Amino acid sequence: MRVLVLTIAVLCASVLAATARAASPPSLFDGAGVFVDNPGNLPGPWGLAATLEANHFTWIAFHVNNGLVQSDIPSDWLDVFRAHGIAVGGWGYEDGQPLIEAVLAHLAVQRYGLEFYIADAEAPYEQTKKLHGWKRSEVFVDTFRSLEPTLPAALTTYGAATAPWVLPIDYASWRNAGFDLLPQAYYNQFPKQYRPDMTVAHSLCAGWPLDRVHPVLGVYRHYPAENYVALMAGLGTRGFSVFLVDQATAADYAALEPLAAASSG
Repeated sequence: MRVLVLTIAVLCASVLAATARAASPPSLFDGAGVFVDNPGNLPGPWGLAATLEANHFTWIAFHVNNGLVQSDIPSDWLDVFRAHGIAVGGWGYEDGQPLIEAVLAHLAVQRYGLEFYIADAEAPYEQTKKLHGWKRSEVFVDTFRSLEPTLPAALTTYGAATAPWVLPIDYASWRNAGFDLLPQAYYNQFPKQYRPDMTVAHSLCAGWPLDRVHPVLGVYRHYPAENYVALMAGLGTRGFSVFLVDQATAADYAALEPLAAASSG
């Protein structure tokens, strides 16, 4: 199976080679990061900030909106992570109102002085017989970039489709607007399709250059992060992140430290 996936990835990459642009400059997402859902699930920021710094993690993304519902970030948390040299950003689940949600993302960036934003665009952004979300990508990115033209930003979404199919999302709108891709490599929950190498192969088939692909590792449901170390070997990507801080442990960050150190070096 792994040989088949890698073969598909090579074929996709060769098709793109003729039109591929030069390698991107270093990106914030080249480092190791983490996603937070609810700070209330944690005892405080101090231990986490120290653990992330000690294990070479360089960014943290707080959940700032779920569709039209906004979430607060405790102001003292921002100072703690920044004091440890960790870039602070936000992420939001994008639902069916892309123009409004892009504005909400901008407002969160301005309110908290965020250094980046990650848009989680999933089923509402797909185009199928039952879902008609193709145009939402363009609306979101056009609105967001009109408000935040230079802010580092990324798209996170489903990790993969069954090869050789590609998920029906307008990836080009995000890519052309300067977003990186953080595919959800939730092998802990979906081992048949969301293994890291499969998500990278799918990303290439969807038109993304390898240097803008940074897998998100599913570390929840008591799944040990150490299981991802071997799975990440040889992918050729730089940078990754952990979903979800609310369930990950200090042992998980320590297990990923070699990968994080390599990304930040």
